Amino acid sequence: MKKLSFLLILFILLSICVHFYPALTMWDRSVIFFVQDKLSFMPLWIPMLPDCILYTIMIIVPLLSFGIFFIRKRLYYDLVFFCSIPLVTFLLNCVIKPCFRRERPPLWMQISEVHPESYSYVSSHSLVTICLWGMVIWYLNKYCENPVLRNVGFLISVLWILFVGLSRIWLGVHNPTDVLGAYILGGILLLFYVKVVKSKLIKSV
Repeated sequence: MKKLSFLLILFILLSICVHFYPALTMWDRSVIFFVQDKLSFMPLWIPMLPDCILYTIMIIVPLLSFGIFFIRKRLYYDLVFFCSIPLVTFLLNCVIKPCFRRERPPLWMQISEVHPESYSYVSSHSLVTICLWGMVIWYLNKYCENPVLRNVGFLISVLWILFVGLSRIWLGVHNPTDVLGAYILGGILLLFYVKVVKSKLIKSV
């Protein structure tokens, strides 16, 4: 409960700063320039990966894999809960983005060929990724008995979560604080999901 309260307060404070302090946006711009400059030697297709079919695959694969596992184990509650993550994060973005109406970085800063027209805060890519793959980590720790498979799954999950957030900044389609806000909000959702799942498991014992 303390972690949940802490993250909630942190998200509120960050959201207030994003909305009322334009100087924060200037800091965001400097970070984008820094990242783009340091990574300019790398081909553009690398940060574009979360904008192509790979992003869809990295959503479908865990949903299908754990969906099959939950059905075989008759864990229908977990099945519905886990598969609801993309929908819940989408609906949250539909509420949060119009509330803050934060503009994305200007087009001349966006090195991607794709220029999203929606508002910037928070990053929808980062939000769904941290929620979905965060739950993958939790379920692997709970049900996977193979330590090698569990560690590999953990490594892939963490790297993908971090890479998606970095790619948003790298491409200039999101401010760093958009990604940070998504990670904090994702942490809140993860704690809530885990709390609900644990309470269901306790009741079923």
